[in-house]
Amino acid sequence: MADYDNVAELYSNAMPDEGDYYHRTQIDPLIYSIIGDPKGKIIYDLGCGNGYIARNLSRKGAKVYASDISSKLIEIAEERSQGLDISYAAHDALKFDKYKKGMFDVVVMNMVIHYIKDINKLFRGISRVLKKDGIFVFSTNHPFRPVHPYSEWTLGKIDEKETLFIKVTGYLKKESREGICWCDNKTKLHLYNQPLHELVNTMSKYGLLTFRIEEPKGDGFAHDYSKELQDSHYIPTFIIIGTKRLDRCGNLR
Repeated sequence: MADYDNVAELYSNAMPDEGDYYHRTQIDPLIYSIIGDPKGKIIYDLGCGNGYIARNLSRKGAKVYASDISSKLIEIAEERSQGLDISYAAHDALKFDKYKKGMFDVVVMNMVIHYIKDINKLFRGISRVLKKDGIFVFSTNHPFRPVHPYSEWTLGKIDEKETLFIKVTGYLKKESREGICWCDNKTKLHLYNQPLHELVNTMSKYGLLTFRIEEPKGDGFAHDYSKELQDSHYIPTFIIIGTKRLDRCGNLR
């Protein structure tokens, strides 16, 4: 059973079509910016959750395919998407056999990639289903902001001035980690830590060449501190990466 089956209703109620606070203010505008005008494009929303990204793209004129490993989230997505040109499917993110080679103009993964263990298989599959010059865009937790207890806020001093920091451990470890779902603060989630160079280099191996990286400024939990301390940290919570499917590295066209 998928991790999110147990919290599907709770998650969907917290994630309206405009997204929650962090998606609405820090993540989604950059994803849409990298995609550009979706009108007339064929787009795959991989790990679609309750389908709100798929619906927004469909309303702007895209033909959208969307999948999620949680069958309960797919049921909710279908209920909320009546009348829209969206084809939903419930299956694992690494299952690409139902999609034709070069089928999509865009593949989007919004806060999903940290649930995937085998990024080689993932990027190989995405490369196969993308058209040449097609775009793959994803968002994830910033590598410097992994889930607790692998990072946490701390106060310290630089030149005797009190400063807000993030303590990070295990950044370079490719490993499985256990997190807690933000929806109910108790459901356990299975996450995988992938250093930034692993993501970028593995994508490049399959012809997905990075052309844009965004690190939106966000307060995270810094809003619990004074304005002076908030302004001292400038540590992004998320990272958004845009790639284009070219020929394989070493034989670019």
